[in-house]
Amino acid sequence: MKFYYAAQDKQGVLIKGDTEAVNRQDAINNLIKRGLTPIKIELAAGQQETGGRFSRFSKMQVSFGRRLNMFDQIIFIRHLGTVLKSGTDILTGLDIIAQDAIKPLVKKIAYNIKDRLGKGESFSDAIKSWQNQFNPIFINLVKAGESSGNLPDILLSYSQELRKDYTFVRKLRGAMVYPAILITALGAMLIIVLSVVAPKLKELFISLKAEPPFYTKIFFVASDLWLNYTIFIIIAASIAVLFAFMSFRLKKVRLIANSLLWHLPILNKMQKNLSLMRFSKTTAHLLNAGFSLKGALTTASEIMNPKYQGAITDIQKKLEQGIGFAEALREHPDLFPGILISVIATGEKSGQLVSVLNQMSEFYEEEIIYSLELLLTVIEPVLLLVVGVVVGLLASSLISPIYRLVGSI
Repeated sequence: MKFYYAAQDKQGVLIKGDTEAVNRQDAINNLIKRGLTPIKIELAAGQQETGGRFSRFSKMQVSFGRRLNMFDQIIFIRHLGTVLKSGTDILTGLDIIAQDAIKPLVKKIAYNIKDRLGKGESFSDAIKSWQNQFNPIFINLVKAGESSGNLPDILLSYSQELRKDYTFVRKLRGAMVYPAILITALGAMLIIVLSVVAPKLKELFISLKAEPPFYTKIFFVASDLWLNYTIFIIIAASIAVLFAFMSFRLKKVRLIANSLLWHLPILNKMQKNLSLMRFSKTTAHLLNAGFSLKGALTTASEIMNPKYQGAITDIQKKLEQGIGFAEALREHPDLFPGILISVIATGEKSGQLVSVLNQMSEFYEEEIIYSLELLLTVIEPVLLLVVGVVVGLLASSLISPIYRLVGSI
């Protein structure tokens, strides 16, 4: 049988040709023996292929119910880039990843991609079948890597970018730990008061046949409701949280939430800086991988805030008309600030567009951290004030009546 193939040699050079083999697996083995890494194998027209060793994977059931987190993606992409860079063929590399993986979903993805490669699909097409697990940037970078013959370097470079994003996300989450602790402590204190303190105080008033103050009665009623309907309250709260979580998976709800956040002073700035960071970083990375500016913008728009997607479409039209990138950005001053446009204009003139975009992505990352710190300096005293008010209400509603009661005896 005759097979057409695309493969990489040990230097990463893309080689295309044909080979005679008994079946697809035999063709793959022939290429590996020649020191080539198979990327795509197609059976010549008018021929039928016999089954190979990968046929057992074709019946594998693929689960789409779970998702890879960012850390899983980093490990998968970095390991694959490392084994390919060392000269190992992509099929063996996927085997190594599957064997070393702890998460069942990673094993499933690796084996499924290996199965698809064995059937002659390109790596980019096999990855695309898992587009609900990997973002559009990675899928397009893989396609560019196949075309340029530089797949290992692109995988390693992208894994480093993902690692930076992962570190950035961890910084954001770490900054929210203190407010989260305050809110949790306040909730726990209220539950303890309603479950333990209020009932005992109520028994004391009843035993002494004393009339509690009005605001203390409110706490007694709240305590009775909590103790009598604890299970129902917990279930209702759980359903509300689940409903909110499921709602945010709907595009329409996310659009509404984004619109609301866009009108809040500090959060507005954070949203804008986050969008500009993604815009700069993604465009730079795709341009560096060999994408045209228009193609890079198309992919970048897929992960951008909805407000920017329409603007990017308009910018692409301007580029088609021969207008420069910086000039096209000037048409949207509300979304792209002057500093970004000026730096991009300089990068266009000097031929250093990728470099200046990377610099701007770092600049906006620092701006986001600064905005977050500013937000926390506002939130923390507000939360402390709320805690103080709640503690004051508890003291006036529960402790003061005790002193009055003891003093009247």
